[in-house]
Amino acid sequence: MPPAPPAHDRAHDRSHDRSHDRVRALVRAALVVEGGRRPEAVEMPESTRDVLAVVARHRVVDVLAQHAGALSLDPDLSAALAALRDHDRRRRMIQVLEIGDVQTALTGAGIRSLVFKGLPLAVQTTGDPGARGVGDLDVLVDPAEVAATSDALGALGYRLRSDAAVLRPGTWAWRHVLRSSASLSFEGPGSKIDLHWRLDPTLDGLPGFAEVWDRRARVDIGGVQVETLGYVDLLPHSASHAAKDHWRWLRSLVDVHRLAGMPQTWEGRTRPPGRLEIETLAVTRRSLGLPPGVPADVLARVDRVPERLVAVGIRAQDRPVDPDGPAPGRETFQQLRYMVVASATPRDLAHAAVATLLPEKVVFGVEAGSAWTGVPKALLARLGRTRRRVLAWFRRDSSPASAPAAEEPTTVGSAP
Repeated sequence: MPPAPPAHDRAHDRSHDRSHDRVRALVRAALVVEGGRRPEAVEMPESTRDVLAVVARHRVVDVLAQHAGALSLDPDLSAALAALRDHDRRRRMIQVLEIGDVQTALTGAGIRSLVFKGLPLAVQTTGDPGARGVGDLDVLVDPAEVAATSDALGALGYRLRSDAAVLRPGTWAWRHVLRSSASLSFEGPGSKIDLHWRLDPTLDGLPGFAEVWDRRARVDIGGVQVETLGYVDLLPHSASHAAKDHWRWLRSLVDVHRLAGMPQTWEGRTRPPGRLEIETLAVTRRSLGLPPGVPADVLARVDRVPERLVAVGIRAQDRPVDPDGPAPGRETFQQLRYMVVASATPRDLAHAAVATLLPEKVVFGVEAGSAWTGVPKALLARLGRTRRRVLAWFRRDSSPASAPAAEEPTTVGSAP
């Protein structure tokens, strides 16, 4: 049995847990203010350093900063939030220009695209592009247009991230990534771009490009007209996105809370909310509350979600971020479990098995023209990668310097 942590570490852990509770309470109160109601007061400690660190980690700076007065926040905390929000404001101005450039380039190449999450979602849920913070730029295209989109982004100065830079259209690795994955990341002069050809790692868990394109909406972001997901598709996608991360990030639950209170979310739906939507609403209710306007039949299903599942989300929110990443196999298991739960068809289950056995990371760099030569090389690469990760993990755990450190404040924009 490992030795108990020193008393000062246990004290820090308790303080850290209380900071998460306080941040959840603060965000809950801020959302009450957004809804035009009077919030309950939140008791705050003398020092708000840990609170600020949790706020930044969960990327809810903007949610709290814009309501600092109504929440009667400590002046030092308010000033720190305002400084972080000012930093985000400058990044947001740059990203609006990037969105315009990307849309112009893709339209010029005859490529249909939707910009989603991020600034468009902030406008759709609040009318304010600054209500959600600034992160990566997410673009959805038809699967048949991924190669052409990659070329168009390349002309703008964007490149596949370093480990995927060896991918080339026409190779077995390229075809495998398009079948087994849902996105590729590009690095460039400004924002990172996540290029998606599906909304979800599953094949049929969420609608495909053609269907969401027909339901698309258009929003104005700083004078730039942006085509994005329609309202009917926002909650299914946001809920699935939150569930994929085991409801770890409060900002994702803020999105769900805001969407749940909008009439447009429930109008025009042709099928009832799926399992992941209901479970995400249950975790959101425990974490931040739910707004008025959620249909009674939906709330009745939320009531039936087991408490043990809701507790998974709360524990995930409280768990410190490991700078070295999760233990070997943990991420793979979590991804498989998510894909099985999110699967809507038998082919989804087969797809989950293939994507788990040969994830995109192990096919990068595999030179092969067909599966006959590509699969054996990728399996060897996976074995080698797993061996290296396990050895590194055990070396880390056996090192005297591997004791966990206190979680530092996260730079805004670093969380998923």
